[in-house]
This record gives sequence, structure tokens and C-alpha cells, in this order.
Amino acid sequence: MRFFVETYGCQMNVADSEMVTSMLIQAGHTPATNIDDAQLIVFNTCSVREHAEQRVLGRIANEKHRKQQNPDLKIAVVGCMAQRMGKRLMELESGVDFVFGVDQYDKLAEILANDSPIQNHWTEMDNEQVYHGILPTRLNRHCGFVTVMRGCDNFCSYCIVPYVRGRERSRPASDIVKEVEEATLEGFRDITLLGQNVNSYQNEGMDFASLLRELNQIDPLWRLRFVTSHPKDLSDNLIQTMADCDKICEHIHLPMQSGDDDVLFRMNRGYGSRHYYDLITRLRTAIPDIALTTDVLVGFPGETERQFENTLELMRQIQFDYAFCFKYSPREGTAAAKSTDQIPEELRLERLQKTIDLQREITLHKFRSQIGKRVEVYVEDFSRKSHEQVSGKTRDFKIAVLSGTSDQIGSLVEAKVIDATAGTLICL
Repeated sequence: MRFFVETYGCQMNVADSEMVTSMLIQAGHTPATNIDDAQLIVFNTCSVREHAEQRVLGRIANEKHRKQQNPDLKIAVVGCMAQRMGKRLMELESGVDFVFGVDQYDKLAEILANDSPIQNHWTEMDNEQVYHGILPTRLNRHCGFVTVMRGCDNFCSYCIVPYVRGRERSRPASDIVKEVEEATLEGFRDITLLGQNVNSYQNEGMDFASLLRELNQIDPLWRLRFVTSHPKDLSDNLIQTMADCDKICEHIHLPMQSGDDDVLFRMNRGYGSRHYYDLITRLRTAIPDIALTTDVLVGFPGETERQFENTLELMRQIQFDYAFCFKYSPREGTAAAKSTDQIPEELRLERLQKTIDLQREITLHKFRSQIGKRVEVYVEDFSRKSHEQVSGKTRDFKIAVLSGTSDQIGSLVEAKVIDATAGTLICL
């Protein structure tokens, strides 16, 4: 069967899609080059925000028409949305044939081989599932994602992730080392370790800092990154490990979410604004050139104008290189969704725009401050605008564009920054 996997959401979902692809290939199925040629369409879905789910429902509706023309076409929905909605997806009469939750991916190939499945939705949670021994089929040619742990134990009051991904469990360190070694043998030189909270990794007597030091010794590897770090668990040992290990890039993504202590408490984040600011100070002391990116969530239930201003003020003080800004989206089943003091949608959108505008100013200043400097770029592909230019990322996770040829793709290039926008370094 020819299959096509369409992925929504975070890098964890990208990594899961690579794993599902590997499982299907091992079962004898073939990846389709485009969705029009597919006999099986797999939608790997996200539930973090309502908009993400609505996008998928719209796509499924579009494919229902294709299925009416081709009754043999199969549609499977997997991932977080499948886990959250389960049987409801099958009741929408959308044309979906199968639904698989995040711990049931290994049943997909087996069910496809059965012409008459007993049921059509599998969403049982398995808090032991780490998909041991499955090496992914990587979809990116040069940058690899390696999952180090699954699930989350934090239960932030706005977040659906613990309910759809289950409790924290760490993969064996030996499995992770083997996967990274295999990836480097395949030519991958830039590896990103993934987990909902990588800082709480524990397995085979190793914490996350120890795992990083072990991976740093893999010779073919050029760059090592990780997401996501939770501020309450970021230790001085991990900060020192980042400073000591030459392959760990000078960048950390550290979600702040809010700059107000009361809001952070009601979010159940486990830290306050002073603790967060002190972490930033320690990071910059240990790694002076570190780039800082973050997540900011505005319009949380009960957030006052003063509390929102506290978030903007902390952003001004810290000067993040980039921030992913979101308005609060109620998620069924979370504590915050039950709150009676929801912020009106219009005000949430207004606060979101102010946050984006502020961060854009800061980001533009950060990027322009690199004009005249020389940077190391890992070239990943041609520029979107021209095949006379190539693009890639610097060690501090900034997109760079420079004149180049296909021979440079997959290599490290030193370049001089001559201009910058609020999202790209222009290099020579």
C-alpha cells in the first residue's frame, strides 16, 4: 500500500511521523511521493490549541471527497487529537477509517493487514510505551530529531499534553546513544533531542546532563540541541554541561509563559518571575553568547492589564532573541478551562498583537546586532526565494541566507553577516 503522512504540530509529532513511516515501511508499505498517489493517508495531529484541531478537521473533510471518488482509499488519524477525541472522530462521518492514540502506533501496520478489524479506534494509554528498538525513517535530509522521553508530569493548568501524551517516561540511554550514532552514520550532523521536559530525563542511572556529555563524545556529530526545557528543572549542572560541551549549541528554548507571579502560580508552572530571571542571568554568565528563545501565553483566565504589562516588562528586561507568542486557548479537561473569569477573545487578540509587536522590535535589534560578525552556518537547503542562494542555521539558532551552490548543502560554512531582518541573517 502506498501511504502519505501529513504532520501537524510540534517537533515531537515530526519525530513520531518518522517513526510511523519506519513501521509502515518495515511492514512492506511504500511512501507515496505526494498525497494524490496515496492509498492510505495518515494525519498526525496536534491538540495544543483548538485552531490546530480545526485545521485537521478541515483537511479530513477535504479528503472525504477524494474518498468518495476512490472507495479503496483509507484514512487514519493518529497523534494527540486522535488520543483526545478517540471514538468521537469516528462518529463525525468524516470518512476516517482508523484512529490511533500516541501509544498505539505499533498497531497501525497490523490493523492494515486485517481486512476486518474488530474495532476502528485504539486510544488506550500505555505509560510504559517508548517504542523500544524502532529507528525512524528521517524526513529531513540533514537535521535529525531524536526523542529522549515521552509524556509529561507537570500538569500546567492550561495544557492538554499530559492528558494526551501520558506520564513521563524516559527512553533507555543506550537506545538514545545508538540512535544518534546511527543518524550520524547516515550523514546527519545536527541532532535535536526531544521531550516535553528534557530536564527531568532519568534512565539507566543517567540524568539529562550526563546524557548530553555522553552524546557530545560521538565524533561525527557537529551540533547538538534540545527542546523543551522546563524552568523549574533547569539545573546549574545542566548549564555547566552546556558551557563545557563543544557540540552543544549556544541556544536554549526556555518557556517563560508569563512575567507575573500570580499568573504563573495559577498556571501551575512551579516557578516565579525572579527565579526565571535568575536562570537567564546564570545562563548568560556561563555562556555569554547564548541565544534565548521562549514561549509567551497571554490572555490567561483572570489576567489583569497590570499582570499582562508585567509580562511585557520582563520581556523587555530579558531581551529574548525570539518568542513564540500565543493567546490562551481553552482546552477541554484542563483546570484553566473550568475558570469562570475567561478573558474575552477580542482582548486576548489585542494582547497577543502587542506581545508580537514588542518581540518583533527586540528580535530585529538582536539580529541587526550581528551585522559585521562572522557566523558558522550549517547549510540545509536552497533559499526559498532563489536557487542561487542557500540557507541554514547558525549555532545560536538563527536562519541565515547566503550565496551558494548545492555542493554546500550539508556542510558548515563560515559567513559574514551584512544585513538582517526580524527573521533572517543576510550573509556573504
